[in-house]
Amino acid sequence: MDSTITGDSTLAGATATPFTRGCLLYFYMVGTLLGGSFIIIGLIGNCISLIILGKERKKSSTIQALCLLAVADTGLLLAYCLFPIMDTPWALRINYFGIYPGVHMFEVARICNQVSAFLTMILMWQRYVAVCLPHKAKQLCTVRIVNRVSACATLAAVVFYLPNFFLYTFKTGDDGIFYAVSNSMMHNEHFQMIYSVILTYLVSYIIPVVSLLCMSVAILKSLKSHSNSAATSANSQHARKDLTKSSMAIVVIYLVCQTLQPIRRILMWAYDPYMETGGCGGQLFYFSYVPHIALMFNSAANFGIYILFARGFRKKLIVFLTRRNAVGPTDSYESKTKPGNSKGNTNTQAPTGIGNKGPIATAPGLEIMKFSDAMVQSGRGNPGTI
Repeated sequence: MDSTITGDSTLAGATATPFTRGCLLYFYMVGTLLGGSFIIIGLIGNCISLIILGKERKKSSTIQALCLLAVADTGLLLAYCLFPIMDTPWALRINYFGIYPGVHMFEVARICNQVSAFLTMILMWQRYVAVCLPHKAKQLCTVRIVNRVSACATLAAVVFYLPNFFLYTFKTGDDGIFYAVSNSMMHNEHFQMIYSVILTYLVSYIIPVVSLLCMSVAILKSLKSHSNSAATSANSQHARKDLTKSSMAIVVIYLVCQTLQPIRRILMWAYDPYMETGGCGGQLFYFSYVPHIALMFNSAANFGIYILFARGFRKKLIVFLTRRNAVGPTDSYESKTKPGNSKGNTNTQAPTGIGNKGPIATAPGLEIMKFSDAMVQSGRGNPGTI
């Protein structure tokens, strides 16, 4: 399942170890049930997040970064859409069905995962500037900068992983079996060591992990100092705490899920050839699915993080699910403003700011509108919330 596997020069379905009942049951439980659940829940959650957060994405650089992150996670989940069925008996009987996903599908997923890593770094960078360098937030925390940096990061990820699509050539044998033959780059030790090992894990793991840890520690220290200040309002402290919890949860889940990839590489060295040890009956069969499941979970978890740690997002989600209009008039307001009913109701739901000198009643949806205002402030030197 990795394009950097060394050993046998062919990846043919005919040479694969047949699945026993135990192996097939494990795949149905982990690959089909668990992996399929992550894909479905993740796609639905990311779509809802885009709908809820998309309304504010042009007003806040942080919200824009979250929306782009949801798009990248959706791309990874779509790249893994064939994973829950690729080791089923009927799929294994179709020889080319397993070859194409095994070679190209995971490379597309790696690109999306790298884009997701870059966007997570951009998100934390925006929060780092807004919290630790508020005097520079007006210049650096803008939607335009986030879009430009994200576009450059996406292009860099595609260019970096592009050579992996040319490591194999697909051929058909005399017996009609469809197989892939590794090209000369696969047998080049310098290419394998410099590109597939050093550069790949430097870009995909070491740089993101170190930068995220450093920014997270700096944000926590800054928020702690702000919490000790008496000038900070209660609403601002709550927004900072919610944002800190959400950001830290995203970073922790990212670190745990991504750490399985270097572990997988070490095991590939220790248990060579990996295609055999990772197959049914091999020593690493039960572990071979775990790194891919971890990537799916990482791409599906952000929606749950927002629900658990961001109270403002929960309010917006309730509004979305109950299909209430948070800014529109209520039925009681409409009935009291119908012709003939305006007399005697001069103090009820008066329009705001148009020559009204008397007390103005608060609209039922105004409390929810405060969440949008806080989101607009996010990324411009104010704490904001997700």
